[in-house]
Amino acid sequence: MPLKIQSLILFLYMSLSICTFAQESTQTTLLAVANDNRLLQYYEDGENKGPSIEILQAILKEAQLNADVEFMPWVRAFSTAKNNPNTLILSMIKTPERDADFHWIIKVSSLTRVFISLASKPENYVENMQQAKQKLTAVVLGSASYNELISQGFSEHKNLYIVPDGELVVSLLKNGRIDLVYDDPRNVRNILDQLGKTDLAIKHKEITAENERSSYIAINKTTDHQLVERLMQAARKFEKTAEYTRLLNK
Repeated sequence: MPLKIQSLILFLYMSLSICTFAQESTQTTLLAVANDNRLLQYYEDGENKGPSIEILQAILKEAQLNADVEFMPWVRAFSTAKNNPNTLILSMIKTPERDADFHWIIKVSSLTRVFISLASKPENYVENMQQAKQKLTAVVLGSASYNELISQGFSEHKNLYIVPDGELVVSLLKNGRIDLVYDDPRNVRNILDQLGKTDLAIKHKEITAENERSSYIAINKTTDHQLVERLMQAARKFEKTAEYTRLLNK
């Protein structure tokens, strides 16, 4: 075969490969499921907002991928991400129990977990698990807080009040229906402010290292390896930017 024809065939093959890759990049659409959290990710005025959403968008852009974002109750979001390939979840606390079921793409926040009571009810203030077991604590079903308290011997039939979302947890605290919530004080304060209770004071013990947690954008473990690798590479690149530092500390 003449050299010119061979060169032409090679050129056409490479062009077709590049076009095919570009087409696959734009056509590959992931699903990202999320639970509403005003500090991290939420839906407002027809738009997805929050620092976790911005981090996700930056990674997807770098990886040349798309994702449809759907907000839903935590239990449904977790089940959807755990059982379906090509499904991202944001944001989720990394725990030993969850570790094997997901690829952990990028950290999106540092947060805390402490028992929080109303300052107007000093009799409900606690500093440890044993004291909290004598009170009624509200937590979101299937959340990291729920799993942690269950592992520490808390029981739905004795000292836990189980609800589907974080706003309801804080509403129960506000209305005096429960004694404690086990959450990040910033999140509780934010929800109270959103509910118009800016003057309602909360109280909790001093935060120490044992109360610190990290949350991530993660993706189903059975997702195609090439897609995961593209997301991981994009995440490592974005982590080096000033924008990531800004969003992480927002």
